[in-house]
Amino acid sequence: MVLAFVLGLHVIFGVGLIVGTAMKIIAKQRETIVAVDVKEDKQQEVKEPPPPPPDYVPPPVAPPPTTDVPVIRGPPSETAIAAPKVQAPPPPKAEEKPAPPPVVPVKFTKDGASLLASTCSDMYPSASRRLSEEGSVTLEVFVGADGKVSDAKVVTSSGFPRLDEANVKCVKGIKAFVPQTVGGQNIGSWQVMKYRWKLN
Repeated sequence: MVLAFVLGLHVIFGVGLIVGTAMKIIAKQRETIVAVDVKEDKQQEVKEPPPPPPDYVPPPVAPPPTTDVPVIRGPPSETAIAAPKVQAPPPPKAEEKPAPPPVVPVKFTKDGASLLASTCSDMYPSASRRLSEEGSVTLEVFVGADGKVSDAKVVTSSGFPRLDEANVKCVKGIKAFVPQTVGGQNIGSWQVMKYRWKLN
C-alpha cells in the first residue's frame, strides 16, 4: 500500500511537472507571440515631428559687408568729342499785328480860341452882368468832321444856370476847331472843354 501510495505520488508529481512545464511553454509562446505583435505594431506607427517651441523668432540675417569700389573715369571717347552740339530750333516768330493808324486829336484853329471868347462874351447874360455872376463851366462838345460844334452839354456847372445855358448856346454852331483825324481822315468826336465867365 505504501508503495502504491508513493508510486501514485510520483505519478501525480510527474503529471504536475509535465503540466507545469507545458503551461510554462505555452505561456512563453504567448509572450513571444504578444511580443512579436507589439513589435510589429510599433514598427507600423508613424512618428509625428515634435511641435516647434512657442514664440520662436528666427535669428536676424546680417547683410553681407559692402566694399566701396572706386570708379576710374578715363578720357572721353573719340565719338563723344566729335559729336556736334544739336541746337534747338528757334521759336516761331509771333505774327506782327499791323500798327494802328495814327490819330491826331482835336485842336483850335489859329484864331479859334479868340473867336470862341469873343462870341461867348457877346452872349454874356445881362442879368449875370448886373449881378456880377462869374464862374467856370466844363462842357462836352461834339466837333464834327468839318470842325463845327454840333452839340454840347454841361459836365460841371458854374453855379449859375444862366451862365451854363449861355455857354451851351455860344459854342453851338461855332467853327473854331480842327477836327480829329484817324489815318489822315477827318472824323467827328466828343471833346471836353472848359470855359470861364469873367467880367472885365
